[in-house]
Amino acid sequence: MNLAIKKEELEALREKYPKGCRVELVKMDDPYREMPPGMQGVVTGVDDSGSIHVDWQNGSSLAVIFGEDYAVKIEDGEVTVGELLRRYVSCRKEFHFMTPSGYVDLTAQDAEKILAGEMKPKGHPGNPEYAVEMEIRELLGFRCKKSDVRHRRGSVSALVY
Repeated sequence: MNLAIKKEELEALREKYPKGCRVELVKMDDPYREMPPGMQGVVTGVDDSGSIHVDWQNGSSLAVIFGEDYAVKIEDGEVTVGELLRRYVSCRKEFHFMTPSGYVDLTAQDAEKILAGEMKPKGHPGNPEYAVEMEIRELLGFRCKKSDVRHRRGSVSALVY
């Protein structure tokens, strides 16, 4: 499914993802290559269809296809929620994030299910009784400054945007 891109959208993509910036893959559906979420790479350019061309850390150069795949730009000193989950999930940590969609509290098992695409996260305004489902890629794409991550003995927490 290729979507037509408007001139303004293309210009915005080229401005947001300049050559040399770093990105983290959130979602890519390619039946011929395994490109797991969390894969990072360096942008080599944005073509006229809006696809973002990337040199990935696994040696692949697959493009992030406009309207189908999803990657987020990583600023220096930033980390995505997806990266935090992958980094600490094996340590059996609990996760607490304050996001624009509300508070997100996860057990290690919840984090594993979200990373595997088996469960949608829920954000709440301070009371879990009012939790609302959010898209997986929305949560995984939120980012924060590394200095804003609090890694304690049993948990990881951060204010993300």
